[in-house]
Formats: sequence, C-alpha cells, structure tokens
Amino acid sequence: MNRPFLLALCAASFLVMIRPAVAQAPRTAEQAYKNIKVLNGTSADSFNQGMHLISGALAVNCEYCHVERDFVSDNVKKKDVARAMITMTAELNQKSFEGKQVVTCYTCHQGHAIPVNVPTLPRPDDLKEKKPLSGLPTAAEVLAKYVTALGGEQNIRKITTRSITAQQNVPTGPGGVIPLAAQIEINQKVPNLLLRTAKTNQGTLPNGFDGKTAWTQDAKGKVNMPVELEQLRERRAADFYEPLNLAKEYGELKVEGVEKVGSADAYVVAGTFAPGVPIRLYFDSKTGFLLRRATVVPTASGDSPFQVDYADYRDAGHGVKYPYTIRMEPAGPRTELTTHSTIRVQKIQEDVALDDARFIRPESK
Repeated sequence: MNRPFLLALCAASFLVMIRPAVAQAPRTAEQAYKNIKVLNGTSADSFNQGMHLISGALAVNCEYCHVERDFVSDNVKKKDVARAMITMTAELNQKSFEGKQVVTCYTCHQGHAIPVNVPTLPRPDDLKEKKPLSGLPTAAEVLAKYVTALGGEQNIRKITTRSITAQQNVPTGPGGVIPLAAQIEINQKVPNLLLRTAKTNQGTLPNGFDGKTAWTQDAKGKVNMPVELEQLRERRAADFYEPLNLAKEYGELKVEGVEKVGSADAYVVAGTFAPGVPIRLYFDSKTGFLLRRATVVPTASGDSPFQVDYADYRDAGHGVKYPYTIRMEPAGPRTELTTHSTIRVQKIQEDVALDDARFIRPESK
C-alpha cells in the first residue's frame, strides 16, 4: 500500500472534523485553561489529550472527576484526588527515573478506577518468560519486501497523481466521541501536494498540505494550522512516494521481534517518529504488507497511543496495491481512547488530471 495514501486517509479522521489547535507561540496549560493547579508549565497543545489519557487509564468518563459542563469547578472531590495522584507520579519520575516519564496513571490503574493490587490467577501466558528470537531480517530487508509487495519501486514511481473516494465514520464532538458518516475525497500530486474533503450532512470541510504547510478549514470558513507534531504527520502524509522513503523519515529503524496482528505474524520495526516520539510498524512476515502503524502523542500525563490497522490490499489498476479498509484506534491521535473510526475505500483513480491550483491553501472567510 502506498503510505502517503494511508496517512492521508488516517489523518482525515482527526483533521477534518475535530477543531485543530492553531499554530502560534506555545502556550502553557494555565495560559489556556482556568483553575490549573498541578500541571502548570505543561503544553496547552496536548493538555486535552492528557485528560483523555487519564480517562482511558482508569476506564472512566470526564464526570468521574469533573462537574458536567463546568470543568473548572472543584465540587467533585475526586478532582483533588486526581491532582494528588498527578503530583505523586511527577515526584516518582523526578526522584527515581531522572525526570523521565516512566510512571503514569496506567502503570497502576490499567483500566480500573481503583488499582488492582493482587495478582490474577492463573498467570497469563503473556507474563511467562519468552524465548529470544533469532534469524530476524534487517529493517532494510523488511522495507524492501514491503515495496515489492506494493508493486515495486518502478510501478510506484510511474504514478504521479491519485484521487480516492471513501466512506468514514469521522469523530466529532468533544473528544471525538460522536461518529458522523462522511464521504471522503482525497487528491494527491507529486511531490507533496495533498487535499482532503469531507462531505457530511452538516457541511463540507477541507484540509490539506500545500507543499509547505498543513492547514484545515472549519465550518465557519476559518483556516487553522495544526500544531507542530501534526504538521510533521501531515508533511509525511503528503510525500507521494513515502513508501520508498521510510528509512529516511523514521530514525533508527530496527526489527524488534515478531508479534500477532490478527491471525498474522508480523515483523515489528521500531523507530523514531519525532524526537521523543516512538513509532512501530508491523509488516506481515509472509506477504510483506504493512498491517499496523502504532505511535503516540506525548502529554503531561504520559504517551497517548494511536494505532492504525490496514487490510484488504488490492491493485487499483496500475500495478500498485492499497489497503481498502483502514481502522483507527482511537479515532484519531487526539481523541478519547474509547473512540474508533473505519475508512472503507470505494474507488482509487491513478494518474488523473489535477491542477496545482486546487491544492493552494484557502484564505480565511
């Protein structure tokens, strides 16, 4: 599957319908929100996702610690407990792990509001000692097999434009918890032009990459720029030949082992998405196809996971294969962990006429 297409579709799930953060001078949590007492100095850009992460770690909703529709209020006592726990984990990390974010809410809670402190019996198989793997391929060999599985470098480079239509239940509302059916259209052109349009019953919303900058346009016509990490994600999504550039784009790629993705054995290729942001790519050990991509969004509460699974690879007509089903858990990198979203591709057209003018970033209305 052609990775720019994959990332273009996946990014649509969080850039199209969820109001993005606007690129500006970095703000702290207390500058953007009221009544911040223990996360002072942390980034406002990832503050909400940090709250989603805490919610997911305890398997509770926002009202477990907050007054509904009045998050500033301190009338829920559990909010003070949460503040104490955040302070405790920060102190543990500072004193015991040289300030590295090792201990998080999930370390103890793991999906329980009250942490489980007695081992579960019988002992799960995944806790038993695993034998070291030998004879693994190199990352370069896995990536080469992936390119071959897609159709080969020669076929990939023959294509210079692409137009995709698909259906998706896009995440909307606070935390992306309300799925909304949408018709998605994605247009791409070499070397790095990208335009997505989501059509819903509530309107049409575009976003894209104009060759230099990622942008989104909201329902009122205002054009916004995603935050730095999403700018990087979009820049890579717009790289038309991204499958051929994986080794250049992700640092220190190394095969870590073999894990199951569904019923398939997959080579796990680990690397760096951005400084301090890991990424793991899972390639089918038999077919070579990319089955999963897992990364995180760093927050003050820990790393918030984002996973994309790819299936149903097909030849679109010019010798290059694409996954026609893409599932995201959660629905986007900055949504509630309980959400999910699936893209079902309907049609892919290659080497269609696409004028550069259509990729120009619009002006705010």
